[in-house]
Formats: sequence, C-alpha cells, structure tokens
Amino acid sequence: MRKRWQRAFVVLALACLTLAACGSRPLIRSVEVRPDVISPNADGEDDVAEITYALSDPAIVSIYLVDADGNRHVFRDQRRRSQGEHTAYLSGVIDHRLLPDGAYNLVLEAEGWDGRTERRERPITLVDGDKQPMEIQGLSISPTVFTPNRDGIADRVTISYNLSKEAARVEVYVLGEDGAKYPVAEDAIREAGSAGAHEHDYDAGIDLGATPPPDGVYTVVVEAEDYVGNQDRAEGQLTIEDGGVPRVEIVNAAAVFDPLIVQLGETLTFTCTVRNIGTVPVRTKGPEPGTEYTSLDNFNTLEEYEEPGIFRVGLDYEGNSAGRTYPFRWQLGYDGELTVLDTPIGPQTYLMPGQTVTVVGHLRITEKTVTVEPYFWVGLIHESVWIIQDRIEATPISIGF
Repeated sequence: MRKRWQRAFVVLALACLTLAACGSRPLIRSVEVRPDVISPNADGEDDVAEITYALSDPAIVSIYLVDADGNRHVFRDQRRRSQGEHTAYLSGVIDHRLLPDGAYNLVLEAEGWDGRTERRERPITLVDGDKQPMEIQGLSISPTVFTPNRDGIADRVTISYNLSKEAARVEVYVLGEDGAKYPVAEDAIREAGSAGAHEHDYDAGIDLGATPPPDGVYTVVVEAEDYVGNQDRAEGQLTIEDGGVPRVEIVNAAAVFDPLIVQLGETLTFTCTVRNIGTVPVRTKGPEPGTEYTSLDNFNTLEEYEEPGIFRVGLDYEGNSAGRTYPFRWQLGYDGELTVLDTPIGPQTYLMPGQTVTVVGHLRITEKTVTVEPYFWVGLIHESVWIIQDRIEATPISIGF
C-alpha cells in the first residue's frame, strides 16, 4: 500500500511540474517579417512579405495590420494552428483590395488551449503599391430572359463588360440558387484578361447538344483578379425559361413515294410521319403539308424563307440544280394541328412535345431531270443548324419525257 501511494505522489508531482513548465514558457516562441518593406506592384521585387512564427503549443491564431489611424485590417482571423513553425505570405491585399502605401503594425495574437493569450507586434511598410484598382465596369446581360431550346429565338445571351486593367484571372459563370456553377465560354472579341471591353456568347451548351440548366432564376457572375491580388466581382440576373434540347424524328426513318413512274408535267407525292420526341416545343413554318411545288419553285419563290431554328421536312433529288439542298420544304403539320405561342418576335407555330403529325408533299415535275430515273429522298431539317435526318428513303423515280 505504501509503495502505491509513493507512485501516485510521483505521478502527481510530475504532472504539476509539467503544467508549471507549460505555463512558464511563451506560447509564441518567435515572429519574423521578411522583408519588412514591400512594394506590391507585381514587378517581381519585394512584392510579398514572408511571415514566420513558431508556437509552443496548439493555438488559435489571428494576424492583422493596424494603420496610422488605428484601423484594423484582418489578414488571418482565428485560425487553428498546431504546435511548431508556420509561414504565411502577405502581399498587402486585404479583403481583395491592396492596402494604401504607408507604415503598419503587424500584430499576431495567439490563444492557447488553456485560455492564455499572447501577442507580438512587428512593423511593416508598403511603398510603391499598384494604385489602380481592379474594376469590372458596365456589366450587361442581353436578353435577361433566355430560352435555350434552339428555336432561333432568344437562344443566346450576350454578356459584356469592361476591365479597367489587365487581369491575371477572369472567370465568368452562371450560378444557380443551389450553388451549381455553369461556365460561360471564352471571350468572343478580346483575349481573356486584357484591359478593355469583353463580350461572351452564352448558349447554355445547346450548341453541343448538351441539356441546359433547369428553368429558373440565375446569377451571372464575373470575377477578375489582377497580378497584385486586387479582385472585383460583378453580378446580374438571368432567367432561363423553356430550356431543353429539341428532338424530332421522321418515324422509322421512313417515307413513301407515289407514283414511282411520273410523266413530265405530272406530280410526285411523298408521305412521312414526324414526331416530337423531346421535352420542348419545336418551331416550324409553312408552307403547309399538301402544298405543291413545281420543278422551278423553291421555298424562296413561295416566300417561305429559311429561318434559323425552324424545323421542316424537305425534298431533294439527284441532279438538283437549284443551288441549295432540299429546295422544297414543308411545315411539320397543318396549321390546325399546331400550337401558336407568343415569343419576343411575335406569335410562332410549334409542334408540341409528344405530338405526331403526317407530312405530305407534292412536286409537279415540269423540267427534264439529269437522268430518266433519278433518286428522290426526304430529310428532316433544322434550319441553320443541321440536317437531322438526311437522304431518307432514297427512291428511284422513272421520269417520262
């Protein structure tokens, strides 16, 4: 029993000695600032000060600068740091802005695990700092309501702004309410980061066939940082409506031609079925199915001119000399089958999601063809974008002349 008490006394004595030793040694062992005069102007010389410090025990550390007027500029605020040596680098930029030239007092405060606090101060001076702030000026978003669905109406957004000076980093993105970030493509008119006017063309990815962000209200964000570390941020609002990738097909990639033998001056007819298999309406225009063209006609002579974003079924043939592919084109369905929607350019006609229509086209052959048995075929065209289905049901038609 006596030996047990002796051991307990020794352990207690050692613990007391340890606590006494911890309490007597300084929490902050050292603080150094090198150099103590910096010139933050991105010339590569004395742009940054190295702050080194050592802790005897783990602590909560704050570092801040105090200017001649007594204002505090927080560099590090209550950061957990382990026992040992640490390094921080100060460029003179606090809260994304470079401090003015002048003499400052750098203060390092530490609070230990036992509640004791210590403070060390070192002088630091800023000279010849970059005087020009980094500014993003005149952010413009047009249009502010955006319908990325490839119908040729409000499918793109122009994001423009001016940089007051050359930037080391520029980031432009669309920010969702859920925090999701959608990057905006590179500048269309000037090298990224250069001073002056910039313009970005945002299509929400639909040009690449990607699904755009969900409908909703978004924030357009432009961030820029210069070579010293000055930063600026500009924001604007953008609303996405009716977004999605249009998906249309000629059902079964099939069409029927009739008759297969046509005398000069007679009419060739085709029939096909078209379905909107996507989630967004697709825009279409005349002439209506059932309209008859002659060999000398085309959609321009019928004053049904090509429009970016329009979907139509076209007819083409071997030896076509019209100077354009699919010179004969028809609307996806009759007017009475389709839905008229209000748009920024006025009422437009749409084939709605899930809707199926029949397209019938007539061509009266009034001119001799290159061969007596040329191939005819139909195609599904997304005008000024691409031919979705090409050379459907290529069929030889005997022309009598």
